[in-house]
Amino acid sequence: MVTAGNIILLSLIIFAASVVRGFTGFGLALVAVPLLQFLMPVTDTAVFIAMINFIFSILYYRRSKRVVSNQPLGAMALWTGAGVAAGTVILKFINPAFIQLGWGVIIIFIVFALWRGVDFHIRSDKTALTLSGLLGGLLSGATGITGPPVAVILSSMKTPKEKFNAVISLFILFAVSYALLFYFITGLIRQETLLLALCSVPALIAGLYTGDKLVARISQNSFTNIVYVVLVMMGLITLFKGAKALFGS
Repeated sequence: MVTAGNIILLSLIIFAASVVRGFTGFGLALVAVPLLQFLMPVTDTAVFIAMINFIFSILYYRRSKRVVSNQPLGAMALWTGAGVAAGTVILKFINPAFIQLGWGVIIIFIVFALWRGVDFHIRSDKTALTLSGLLGGLLSGATGITGPPVAVILSSMKTPKEKFNAVISLFILFAVSYALLFYFITGLIRQETLLLALCSVPALIAGLYTGDKLVARISQNSFTNIVYVVLVMMGLITLFKGAKALFGS
């Protein structure tokens, strides 16, 4: 329901979540979704977060495009679409709980491997963006979770923080664009949800600005360690969601 109280609560949630995403390039859903589900149904939450991520990525687009202007973004967009489609098909045949459990374990395992200095030998930007699009899109289509595979691949390449944020922002733009298209086709986008998302834009912009200021003040090494922490948190939450869906009912 669109009320002043709901708009204020949503704005506070989106501000906090946008600070995290502005700082790390991802993680908006990690902060926002658990809180949003106290205010709206699960389906509306998914659509709302997709809208917010879309608006965020559009606001970030010019800067992101400038930072990665010479990168093979077309390949990333194409493989993201293929990954989202494949993830959606997989979702029809495999219990989502098993997918979440598997990805949770993989994310945590890879982060600890990176932390210990394991080199995955990804050197080519084209290979990195292709894998990011395919694996990130696959996870997004199968579970609605965006970001972790891309963050893992970029972390393994010791990607500078500005490029790291730009690539993930563009990936999320591609992924949520496909998701919103599917939501529109299936009639899941409600006028009320769209209005709430638009009302949250000022908080989104304030969070983006705050996150940018924070990331400018830290070293690359500190940034990488913070990304690892956020990834482990996302992995644990993914595991928890999978276990809850599998054993909680």
